[in-house]
Amino acid sequence: MDEIEDVANTISHDELLEITQSSLCTLLNYDSLLCDLPSDIITEEILSQIAVEHGQSIRIFISREDEPALKVIVPQKASVGDLKKAIARHFEIHQKRTGSKVKISWKYIWKTYNLSFDGIILDNNRNPIEDYGVTNKVILTFTKRRRKAKKNI
Repeated sequence: MDEIEDVANTISHDELLEITQSSLCTLLNYDSLLCDLPSDIITEEILSQIAVEHGQSIRIFISREDEPALKVIVPQKASVGDLKKAIARHFEIHQKRTGSKVKISWKYIWKTYNLSFDGIILDNNRNPIEDYGVTNKVILTFTKRRRKAKKNI
């Protein structure tokens, strides 16, 4: 016990943080359930991952044209609006990790693009995603909205 106290008194705070971070990284890499999580994980992501493992939530992949797919976790009974909020939150976390300072206007994104699954557009924010056939591990895509033609009278 005295050895631990001696080590604790000789290590600086920064060194202790570095040791803790590297230990957590090692543990996460060797755990089969947590190995796909980032090393700078936040509590929200851990709780989401646990909810998926317990069958309370589902993982949805969002395909973007030239970008890697986003992995978004939502409750099984989520609405389309809840899914859109989860996408925005996931992207916010992604931006913090990458250090990006680009401001995203989600209002513009949802006015310009729809989410679709197997050619079906998820168009009503109040409808549950299960009404559109969205289940665990499906791939949704962003599709450009078509403009309605104006009628000339």
